[in-house]
Amino acid sequence: MKTLRIGLLAALVLSLAVVGYLAAPREPPDGRGRPPDQPIIEIPSPEELQMFFMARSIFSTLNTGLALALLIIYVEIYLKTRAQFTVGLIIFATTLLLYAVTSNPLLARALFFAPSRYAIGLFTGLPELFTTTALVVLLYLSLK
Repeated sequence: MKTLRIGLLAALVLSLAVVGYLAAPREPPDGRGRPPDQPIIEIPSPEELQMFFMARSIFSTLNTGLALALLIIYVEIYLKTRAQFTVGLIIFATTLLLYAVTSNPLLARALFFAPSRYAIGLFTGLPELFTTTALVVLLYLSLK
């Protein structure tokens, strides 16, 4: 039964990844469907970008502190109880912490992972990877 649940969980995650890939916007191969001078994604104004990065910086810094507090609490609980469930919560809190740290635009810019002034680059995809990991861990713990 446990193997079946893990298999179903893996199939669900893989299926959702495929759906996300298929639904992602991309350039039509023959150029039909939109005028050629119109981009797939509109570039926001400098004011919109400033507000976005300011809000994202504030909330990701706040989330870093909250996730770190949760991680410390879960480690203390584990040291007292040695419960296996708490190990899963520690992994979950760690991935949330990694998400919060990597989603902070200030960090991406400070580490030069942002190839443009919009701080968009390879580094900006990492938070989504950590979110996926955290959710898979939580789902696994829930099915256990």
